[in-house]
Amino acid sequence: MNHKFKFFSLEALRSIRGNAAVSFAATATVLIAIATLGIFLAIFFWSQNLIDSQKSKLDFQAFIKLDATDAEINQAIAAVKATPHVKGIEFKTRAQVLTDARKEMGDVFDLLPSNPLPATIVIKPDDPANNEAIVNSLKSLPYWLKDETTPTGFSLDQQTTRQFLSAARILSWGAGGLMVLLVVAAILLIGNTIRLSIFARRREVEVMRLVGATNWFIRWPFVIEGLIFGLFGAIAAVILLFATKVLIVDRVLDIGTSPLQTSAGDTTISMNVLAIVLIVAGAVMGALGSGITLRRFLKV
Repeated sequence: MNHKFKFFSLEALRSIRGNAAVSFAATATVLIAIATLGIFLAIFFWSQNLIDSQKSKLDFQAFIKLDATDAEINQAIAAVKATPHVKGIEFKTRAQVLTDARKEMGDVFDLLPSNPLPATIVIKPDDPANNEAIVNSLKSLPYWLKDETTPTGFSLDQQTTRQFLSAARILSWGAGGLMVLLVVAAILLIGNTIRLSIFARRREVEVMRLVGATNWFIRWPFVIEGLIFGLFGAIAAVILLFATKVLIVDRVLDIGTSPLQTSAGDTTISMNVLAIVLIVAGAVMGALGSGITLRRFLKV
C-alpha cells in the first residue's frame, strides 16, 4: 500500500512539474475560492453571533400591581421562576424602578406626589420564541398591574419579536444555502481548472485504460494532484486572510489579534479554527474536483 501511494504521489508531482502553467492556474483558482469561502465564513459566524446576542436582549417585564403585599410579590416571583422556558429573572422594587426612570427622564417624577411606578420582574426566556407561552402561563394570576397599555400586565411586543425571529431565521437559512452554493461552485471551478491538466494527458489516460489499468489506478495520481493544489491554494488563502486581518481589519476596528470581532464585542470564528477549516476544505475540494472531472475521461 505504501509503495502504491509513493508511486501515485510521484506521478502527481511529475504531472505538476510538467504542467507548471496549469498547476499555477489551479492553485490560484483554489486560493480565490478558499479566500472567498473564508471571508463568507467569518461574516456568517459574525452575523450568527450578532443575532444570538440580540436574542439574549429580547427579555420582557411583568408589572406587579401597586397595592401588592410582600407575600403576593414573593408569590409572583416564585410563580415566574417556576414557569417553563424562564431562564432567569431580575426583580426591581418600586424604588429601583423610579431610580432607573429618573436616570432616563430626569427629575420629572419629583413633581408627582408619590411614586406611580410598579415593582417589576424582568423575565429572561430561554428562547424569545417562547415569550408568548410564558405570558399565557402567567397572565391569569392575580398579581399583575393591568391597564390600557398593558392589558395582560406584561410589556410583551410579540409582533416585534416574531418579526425579528422571522428575519433571523431567513438570514440563517439564506446564509446556509449560500454557503452550500459557494462550496459547490468552488468544487466545479477547481474541477474545470484541473480539467486542463487531465485534458493534456487524455491520450495517456486512454492508453492506460485500454491496457487494463483500473479506474482507481488511473484516478489516484489525479486525485493526489488535486489534493496538492487544494492544500497549497488553501494555505496561500489562509496567509492572505491572516495578513488582511492583521494589517487592515484589526487596525480599522482597533481590536486585538485574537478572534475577529466587531467593536461591539460580537465575535466570529477564530483565525486558528478558520485556518484549519479552510485548509481541510481546500484539500477536500481539490481532490473532489479532480476525481469528479476525471470520470468522463475514464469512459473509453
